Amino acid sequence: MTAKSVTSQIKRCAKDASKCLVKNANRLRALLTGHIKQIPALLVIILIGGALFACGYRKASPEDFNNAFTLPASYTLLALIPGYFVVETVGKGLLKLRERVDYGLKNKRILLAGDKEECDNVEAQLHYSQLYDKKNITNISTDRTSPDQAYNSEHFTKYDLVILCFSGISQAPISDQQAQLLSETLSSIGDDGRVKNDIEASNSEGSAVGLIVLCPRGSLQAPNKVNKLNPEKHKWDTNPFKRPFTAVVNQAGRLLTDVFSLLTTLPPRNGE
Repeated sequence: MTAKSVTSQIKRCAKDASKCLVKNANRLRALLTGHIKQIPALLVIILIGGALFACGYRKASPEDFNNAFTLPASYTLLALIPGYFVVETVGKGLLKLRERVDYGLKNKRILLAGDKEECDNVEAQLHYSQLYDKKNITNISTDRTSPDQAYNSEHFTKYDLVILCFSGISQAPISDQQAQLLSETLSSIGDDGRVKNDIEASNSEGSAVGLIVLCPRGSLQAPNKVNKLNPEKHKWDTNPFKRPFTAVVNQAGRLLTDVFSLLTTLPPRNGE
């Protein structure tokens, strides 16, 4: 084993240890934050219980004390202990779910690309819902008109969710320009094969980027189904139907549900 490989392994171990410490620190902080309000109440209950115990022990006979306090307290504890573990188990799951929802809504970034009118409509609905931070929503179609739109899809991986908004006619294939944007997007954030391989390999080096395609009904078609389609530009038209963390919708209202779902189910990015 060379010195270079040893150094590389040490750096990797240090990096993993740092990630683990940060993750555990965040969990501990969330746990304390979630239970900070219960601590004073718990202390008050303990003090009152201790005072009653001391008072009863001094004034009552041992037999009366056992019948009036010890035995009922034992039965109560026997019922509370398993109940506590049940509540604790369920509570951990609910706490984790709440953390994911809060993090997804407050921190994950959304990118809107495609036809300007559709993008503006979706952006307005996202703002109106008041669920998402406006600074985390980027609309790169603003002030751009078709067909003079220029996108740099290489930067799409910086976002957690990419929403492609296509307008058109039902049952009519998307335009060559729309197909090119879809192809470039999938090439950047990963097509179905690449994302599936990362998931199966539990690859943590990259982060899965969610994708939503808003388009007219029946507009995503394979090149061999329509002779007029450009095979090069339309080669990934049907890919969104197979890609993980991806949704194809035909109504902007339905899209809002998918946005919430993907932002809260996508795992945190590497190092977060």
